[in-house]
Amino acid sequence: MARSCGHPLCERIGGACSLVIVRSHTCRPNVNARDVAPEVLDEVRGLLANIEEREAAVRLAQLVRREALDDRNLVAFARGEELDFADQLAALCARRNS
Repeated sequence: MARSCGHPLCERIGGACSLVIVRSHTCRPNVNARDVAPEVLDEVRGLLANIEEREAAVRLAQLVRREALDDRNLVAFARGEELDFADQLAALCARRNS
């Protein structure tokens, strides 16, 4: 039996880890904006309001992964900006100790 990754968001979705990112180990310049776009934050806020729906959880995982691939940590950004959903997002994306 496969071991759970420990992310509450992934447990909600089911299956393999939904937050893992795969990145090439080659050098590349960091050319992406450091700030998260306001429309992404609005979408995250809406998804968190409907997180009980599997589709919302799947889309949230997609956003977290996409932003991470562009060197933007949604949880860190939300906490740094003291956004109202920062704690809820962090709780869903933090691994539980097994």
